[in-house]
Amino acid sequence: MSSSNGNIPGDDRNYRGVRCRKQGKWVSEIRVPGSRDRLWLGTYRSPEAAAVAHDTAFFLLRGPSSSKGLNFPDRAANMQWVSLSPRSVQRVASESGMDFDAKLIGQSSQIYEREESSNGDGFGPFGDGSLNYDGYEDISVDDMEILM
Repeated sequence: MSSSNGNIPGDDRNYRGVRCRKQGKWVSEIRVPGSRDRLWLGTYRSPEAAAVAHDTAFFLLRGPSSSKGLNFPDRAANMQWVSLSPRSVQRVASESGMDFDAKLIGQSSQIYEREESSNGDGFGPFGDGSLNYDGYEDISVDDMEILM
């Protein structure tokens, strides 16, 4: 995989059931076996998270003997198959993709924290451990819209 940034359109990662939108977000969907219906599995920040959602849905829809169609077949050993409705499969798969994305985001924020602390700066954009902007404390999103 030659691309260094996983969130750019045209990335050369080819996971089953995953595609990149123009905005750089990754989406996943899957066809329900025996029907023309598709299940929308969600939008994710990383292609790996979208692939995890696809794998979860694929495994739950097709059963444990279907590991050949998975993006990460080694993860199937940790999965337990249960018969679920397509709607429930959609929910479980979406949650697994979001969990994976959250773990990736958590790992990248830990790297950011380590880099900041190694530079002698505190965590936060101002190096003092705070996240306050221009002396404002506890600003909500609505307040930020008013300030802008």
